[in-house]
Amino acid sequence: MKTSDKNIVNRCRPGFDASCSFCCGSHNFLLSQNEIEGIFVKRDYVDALSKVHPEDSFEAKLIKDGMQCPYIGISDNIHLCCLIYSEDHEGKVYESFFNGTCKSFLCAAWSELTDIEVLFSAELMKDWYYYSLLINSPEIVTRLCAEYSVPENITEDALGELKIELKRRLLEDDMMY
Repeated sequence: MKTSDKNIVNRCRPGFDASCSFCCGSHNFLLSQNEIEGIFVKRDYVDALSKVHPEDSFEAKLIKDGMQCPYIGISDNIHLCCLIYSEDHEGKVYESFFNGTCKSFLCAAWSELTDIEVLFSAELMKDWYYYSLLINSPEIVTRLCAEYSVPENITEDALGELKIELKRRLLEDDMMY
Protein backbone atom coordinates (compact mmCIF):
# COMPACT_ATOMS: atom_id res chain seq x y z
CA MET A 1 0.00 0.00 0.00
CA LYS A 2 1.50 3.30 -1.11
CA THR A 3 -0.86 5.82 0.38
CA SER A 4 -2.10 6.63 3.82
CA ASP A 5 -5.70 6.98 4.87
CA LYS A 6 -5.33 10.69 4.16
CA ASN A 7 -5.72 10.87 0.40
CA ILE A 8 -6.51 14.45 -0.46
CA VAL A 9 -7.25 14.01 -4.17
CA ASN A 10 -10.61 12.44 -4.97
CA ARG A 11 -9.92 9.55 -7.35
CA CYS A 12 -13.42 9.83 -8.84
CA ARG A 13 -13.15 13.56 -9.72
CA PRO A 14 -9.51 14.65 -9.53
CA GLY A 15 -9.71 17.61 -11.91
CA PHE A 16 -8.40 18.15 -15.46
CA ASP A 17 -11.86 17.09 -16.76
CA ALA A 18 -11.14 13.52 -15.65
CA SER A 19 -13.72 11.47 -13.77
CA CYS A 20 -14.33 7.84 -12.91
CA SER A 21 -17.28 5.58 -12.18
CA PHE A 22 -15.48 2.36 -13.05
CA CYS A 23 -16.63 0.67 -9.84
CA CYS A 24 -20.22 1.42 -10.85
CA GLY A 25 -19.78 -0.31 -14.20
CA SER A 26 -19.13 2.66 -16.45
CA HIS A 27 -17.15 0.41 -18.80
CA ASN A 28 -19.22 -2.74 -18.35
CA PHE A 29 -21.00 -2.56 -21.69
CA LEU A 30 -20.61 -4.51 -24.92
CA LEU A 31 -20.74 -1.18 -26.73
CA SER A 32 -18.28 1.31 -28.15
CA GLN A 33 -17.00 4.24 -26.10
CA ASN A 34 -19.23 6.62 -28.06
CA GLU A 35 -22.31 4.43 -27.57
CA ILE A 36 -21.68 4.22 -23.82
CA GLU A 37 -21.17 7.96 -23.60
CA GLY A 38 -24.42 8.47 -25.52
CA ILE A 39 -26.28 6.51 -22.84
CA PHE A 40 -24.70 8.58 -20.06
CA VAL A 41 -25.38 11.91 -21.76
CA LYS A 42 -29.07 11.06 -22.18
CA ARG A 43 -29.54 10.14 -18.53
CA ASP A 44 -30.72 12.71 -16.04
CA TYR A 45 -31.80 12.77 -12.40
CA VAL A 46 -35.46 12.04 -13.18
CA ASP A 47 -34.49 9.16 -15.49
CA ALA A 48 -32.25 7.74 -12.77
CA LEU A 49 -35.05 7.76 -10.22
CA SER A 50 -37.32 5.82 -12.56
CA LYS A 51 -35.10 2.72 -12.40
CA VAL A 52 -36.45 -0.23 -10.46
CA HIS A 53 -33.21 -1.12 -8.68
CA PRO A 54 -29.60 0.03 -8.96
CA GLU A 55 -28.44 -3.43 -9.96
CA ASP A 56 -30.79 -3.60 -12.95
CA SER A 57 -29.10 -3.52 -16.33
CA PHE A 58 -30.54 -2.84 -19.72
CA GLU A 59 -27.54 -3.41 -21.97
CA ALA A 60 -25.36 -6.47 -22.58
CA LYS A 61 -22.53 -6.60 -20.04
CA LEU A 62 -18.84 -7.09 -20.66
CA ILE A 63 -18.53 -8.73 -17.22
CA LYS A 64 -21.70 -10.74 -16.53
CA ASP A 65 -21.64 -10.34 -12.73
CA GLY A 66 -20.26 -6.80 -12.78
CA MET A 67 -22.13 -3.61 -12.00
CA GLN A 68 -23.89 -1.56 -14.64
CA CYS A 69 -25.51 1.02 -12.40
CA PRO A 70 -28.36 2.94 -14.03
CA TYR A 71 -27.54 6.02 -11.92
CA ILE A 72 -24.32 6.85 -13.79
CA GLY A 73 -24.61 9.91 -15.99
CA ILE A 74 -22.57 12.77 -17.38
CA SER A 75 -22.85 16.17 -15.75
CA ASP A 76 -21.57 19.43 -17.18
CA ASN A 77 -21.17 17.56 -20.51
CA ILE A 78 -17.84 16.27 -19.15
CA HIS A 79 -17.89 14.53 -15.76
CA LEU A 80 -19.12 11.02 -15.15
CA CYS A 81 -20.97 10.89 -11.85
CA CYS A 82 -23.80 9.39 -9.82
CA LEU A 83 -26.96 11.26 -10.74
CA ILE A 84 -28.68 10.75 -7.40
CA TYR A 85 -25.78 10.60 -4.95
CA SER A 86 -26.06 14.18 -3.79
CA GLU A 87 -29.86 14.30 -3.94
CA ASP A 88 -32.22 13.21 -1.20
CA HIS A 89 -32.88 9.58 -1.94
CA GLU A 90 -35.57 8.00 0.15
CA GLY A 91 -36.73 4.45 0.28
CA LYS A 92 -35.22 1.12 1.21
CA VAL A 93 -33.97 0.38 -2.31
CA TYR A 94 -31.71 3.44 -2.37
CA GLU A 95 -30.73 3.25 1.29
CA SER A 96 -29.79 -0.42 1.02
CA PHE A 97 -27.81 0.15 -2.15
CA PHE A 98 -25.90 3.20 -0.92
CA ASN A 99 -25.12 1.67 2.47
CA GLY A 100 -24.22 -1.74 1.08
CA THR A 101 -22.36 -0.76 -2.06
CA CYS A 102 -21.51 2.87 -2.61
CA LYS A 103 -20.40 3.97 0.85
CA SER A 104 -18.10 1.03 1.41
CA PHE A 105 -16.45 0.63 -1.99
CA LEU A 106 -13.07 2.07 -2.84
CA CYS A 107 -11.08 0.91 -5.86
CA ALA A 108 -7.39 0.07 -5.87
CA ALA A 109 -6.58 3.64 -6.94
CA TRP A 110 -7.42 4.76 -3.39
CA SER A 111 -4.88 2.44 -1.78
CA GLU A 112 -2.29 1.81 -4.49
CA LEU A 113 -1.83 5.23 -6.09
CA THR A 114 -0.47 8.40 -4.56
CA ASP A 115 -2.20 11.72 -5.06
CA ILE A 116 0.62 12.69 -7.43
CA GLU A 117 0.02 9.58 -9.56
CA VAL A 118 -3.73 10.26 -9.67
CA LEU A 119 -3.18 13.87 -10.75
CA PHE A 120 -0.64 12.72 -13.34
CA SER A 121 -3.23 10.28 -14.74
CA ALA A 122 -5.99 12.89 -14.76
CA GLU A 123 -3.84 15.47 -16.51
CA LEU A 124 -2.67 12.91 -19.05
CA MET A 125 -6.08 11.56 -20.01
CA LYS A 126 -8.45 14.49 -19.33
CA ASP A 127 -11.57 12.33 -19.78
CA TRP A 128 -13.76 9.74 -18.11
CA TYR A 129 -13.09 6.78 -20.38
CA TYR A 130 -9.32 6.41 -20.48
CA TYR A 131 -8.68 8.03 -17.09
CA SER A 132 -10.83 5.31 -15.49
CA LEU A 133 -8.96 2.56 -17.32
CA LEU A 134 -5.61 4.04 -16.38
CA ILE A 135 -6.15 4.46 -12.63
CA ASN A 136 -7.48 0.92 -12.48
CA SER A 137 -4.13 -0.27 -13.84
CA PRO A 138 -1.91 0.97 -10.99
CA GLU A 139 1.21 -0.77 -12.31
CA ILE A 140 0.95 1.19 -15.56
CA VAL A 141 0.49 4.48 -13.69
CA THR A 142 3.53 3.77 -11.52
CA ARG A 143 5.61 2.94 -14.61
CA LEU A 144 4.49 6.09 -16.45
CA CYS A 145 5.26 8.34 -13.49
CA ALA A 146 8.72 6.80 -13.16
CA GLU A 147 9.41 7.08 -16.88
CA TYR A 148 8.01 10.58 -17.48
CA SER A 149 8.35 13.47 -15.07
CA VAL A 150 5.19 15.21 -16.34
CA PRO A 151 2.32 14.15 -18.61
CA GLU A 152 3.41 16.63 -21.30
CA ASN A 153 6.53 14.54 -21.87
CA ILE A 154 4.48 11.63 -23.22
CA THR A 155 4.38 11.79 -27.01
CA GLU A 156 1.12 11.52 -28.95
CA ASP A 157 2.31 8.17 -30.33
CA ALA A 158 3.04 6.84 -26.85
CA LEU A 159 -0.33 8.09 -25.61
CA GLY A 160 -2.07 6.39 -28.53
CA GLU A 161 -0.29 3.12 -27.77
CA LEU A 162 -1.23 3.46 -24.09
CA LYS A 163 -4.90 3.87 -24.98
CA ILE A 164 -4.78 0.79 -27.21
CA GLU A 165 -3.18 -1.19 -24.37
CA LEU A 166 -5.75 -0.02 -21.82
CA LYS A 167 -8.64 -0.88 -24.13
CA ARG A 168 -7.10 -4.30 -24.90
CA ARG A 169 -6.82 -5.04 -21.18
CA LEU A 170 -10.45 -4.10 -20.65
CA LEU A 171 -11.70 -6.26 -23.48
CA GLU A 172 -9.56 -9.19 -22.45
CA ASP A 173 -11.04 -9.04 -18.96
CA ASP A 174 -7.63 -8.55 -17.36
CA MET A 175 -9.05 -5.76 -15.24
CA MET A 176 -11.14 -6.30 -12.16
CA TYR A 177 -14.57 -4.79 -11.48
